[in-house]
Amino acid sequence: MPVWVTKNRLAAYVPALREYDDDFRLRVVTNGFGTVWISGNSDEQKSLVAQEPEPFEPFWDAFLAAWAEYLCKEEGLPPPAWVTEPERYLPTMRWGANYFPFERGRVVVTTPGVFEDHGIWISDNDLLIV
Repeated sequence: MPVWVTKNRLAAYVPALREYDDDFRLRVVTNGFGTVWISGNSDEQKSLVAQEPEPFEPFWDAFLAAWAEYLCKEEGLPPPAWVTEPERYLPTMRWGANYFPFERGRVVVTTPGVFEDHGIWISDNDLLIV
C-alpha cells in the first residue's frame, strides 16, 4: 500500500477529533478523510477503513462507523466488520450537527439509512465531499 494510505486511514483521524470542537470535527472527517477516500482505488479504499478507529466518545464512535459503512456502500465495497460492533451504535438518536429547528424535518428525511441505523440524523448535504 502507498504510504499516503497508511498515514490517512480513518483510524488516524481520532487524534484530530479529540482536539477540535464538534462542528470542526464533522469537517475533518467528511472533507478531510472524504477527499482522501475519493483519491483512492477500491483496494486503497478498503485499506483506508480496515483498521478500527480507537473508541473515544460514543457519538464519534458511531459516526466513524456510519461514515465508513456509508462510503463503502456508495462504492459497492463490503464495509469492515468493526462498523457493526455494539459500541458503534447510539442508544438514542442524536443530531449530527447544530441544526436550526426549521431544518430538522429535512434532515430527518434526508439522513442516509446507515447513519440512522447508527443513531445519527445528519443532512445528506453535510456528507458531500468538497
